Amino acid sequence: MFLVVLAYAILASTFTVAKIVLSYAKPFFVIGFRMVLSGIFLLTFLRLTSKNRILPKRRDLFLFFKVTLFHIYLAFIFEFWALAKMASSKVTLIYSITPFVAAIFSYFLLREHLGWRKLLGMVLGFLGLLPVLFVKNYSEGGEFLRFSGREIILLFAVVSATYAWFVIKELMQKNYSFLMINGISMFCGGVLAFITSLVFEGVKTSPIYNFWPFLGWLLLLILLANVVFYNLYAWLLKQYSITFLTFAGLLTPIFGSFYGWFFLGEKITWHYFLSLGVVSFAVYLFYSKKCKWLFN
Repeated sequence: MFLVVLAYAILASTFTVAKIVLSYAKPFFVIGFRMVLSGIFLLTFLRLTSKNRILPKRRDLFLFFKVTLFHIYLAFIFEFWALAKMASSKVTLIYSITPFVAAIFSYFLLREHLGWRKLLGMVLGFLGLLPVLFVKNYSEGGEFLRFSGREIILLFAVVSATYAWFVIKELMQKNYSFLMINGISMFCGGVLAFITSLVFEGVKTSPIYNFWPFLGWLLLLILLANVVFYNLYAWLLKQYSITFLTFAGLLTPIFGSFYGWFFLGEKITWHYFLSLGVVSFAVYLFYSKKCKWLFN
């Protein structure tokens, strides 16, 4: 259980560290640099420690392309673009709807049944986000009933990242290792991010504002997210059910709000606590068998 709490404490810290990194460099360049470096590290480690091939079979190239596109490129492009102007604590809270998005994909892709209890939990989960979605300049308190396109873009990031896990699962069923899938998708997604940086962020000025702080914080981000969290989570999947781990993911916005307040000086308004409470109850309703009596 301690490792589960530790995993989500680490995950929440990556949003805070990423926010700091974005103060030293442009977002799309950060993604490209981070992912290419991480991909090279993972593939090199895999090559040195495994005798298996590190290149995918031709018939599986399209699946690897989808992982690259949805797991790395679109998910991080959308997330970092939004994170650059949003409070990190708000980003972690919006990511807490991942189990509901996964349930929707499970219904359409895997034909899994959704009962009234789960449907009500999903509706409450999405409604629970409204207090923070409709706050302008959330990190400074802001006004109620105002929202920007960044929240919508971040929701697209959540959808993209969630869908990618279904493709990853399909590849793992084909006996591809998690390290190989991540290594290839990170490297290729990083190259796409570099191209995006050239197109939208330009080359006339340096994409890095202060190199050494940028490099130090980026290496810490890679260590926490790409090395420690991903591998720890993969190990936890072998020890606990996906249902339990997804429910435990609600720890992320709790840790995230503390990190944002302590390290970045982000203000936490009543809207955040209202959303956290509603989403927490929604997730409990969605997963807890104790609530089934409500629908009998």
